[in-house]
Amino acid sequence: MAGESYLEIVKNLAGQIEEASKIEPDRMPVGVITKIVVTGMGGSSITGAILGSYMHKSAIPVFISREYSLPEHVDRNTLVFAISYSGNTEETLNSIRTAFRKGAQMVAITSGGKLLTKFREHKMPLIQIPSGLQPRAALAYQLIPMLRLLGKMKLISDPSREIARTADALRKASYDSRAKSLAGKLLGKIPIIYASERLASVAYRWKTQFNENAKIHAFSHTFSELNHNELLGYSNLHANYYAILLEDETDHPRIRTRIRLTRELISRQDVPSTQILIKGDNLLTRLFSAIHIGDLASVYLALLTNTDPEPVIMIENFKKRLGKSTYV
Repeated sequence: MAGESYLEIVKNLAGQIEEASKIEPDRMPVGVITKIVVTGMGGSSITGAILGSYMHKSAIPVFISREYSLPEHVDRNTLVFAISYSGNTEETLNSIRTAFRKGAQMVAITSGGKLLTKFREHKMPLIQIPSGLQPRAALAYQLIPMLRLLGKMKLISDPSREIARTADALRKASYDSRAKSLAGKLLGKIPIIYASERLASVAYRWKTQFNENAKIHAFSHTFSELNHNELLGYSNLHANYYAILLEDETDHPRIRTRIRLTRELISRQDVPSTQILIKGDNLLTRLFSAIHIGDLASVYLALLTNTDPEPVIMIENFKKRLGKSTYV
């Protein structure tokens, strides 16, 4: 069946984490770093968002840039991660011009393409990751070497133990049946994924995985903000929604109360829902565990609807048409 081989790639997240922990940059950035900017698109940009979740208590802020340029505050004390799995993402290639001009410290994470060539030519720090995957299936290869580099730079605590424990936890856990069950409930539905700000990147990852793997619309939002606006959308329903509420076991007590009350209120509007409690003895484990459940559910939903989860034909066709348009 089409998609079975892609399912095996998704199932092997623990193995990818272990492999990724052995990937080293060819050289290290130097200088004082006061902020981090991650520039990338799609499956590459989510790496930066998850890094932001991981470093949410750090004194060093993490900014995400999904544009053709970088924020104005980029300077010599900024560490810029340029992430493009293919190495040919035009927004990312364009944005690094700003980093060059401002003298920022830079690291490229890529499997090849123009980005790899440019960084090799300029002898700039490069993390080369395995090729042959869909960008969204390369998350571990992008994030784990990034964390290890930040650990070596003393910008975060050494993550080696957390990385090993995360891979071990994923091997021991059995998310398959839970993901299959959730996929079955989502047939004919539009998923809406809710989480606290801490897991906002994970909720967005779920949304984009349903987009790219199952080829359906999906949406995400965060607590407490959704209780101040989106909640009212359940008053006049115009689609067949299914709410998925992700709860981190370390969420603020008031957030956990909001999750419970929100689920109660939307159930009164006959909107079905699933609440998933994310557990783990460290943040990295909880992030990857939550991600893994969503990845699996989106692929199982694709298989249930006879959809091949791997190719992204509409996106590729869009890129071809975009490539034919004039760009100065």
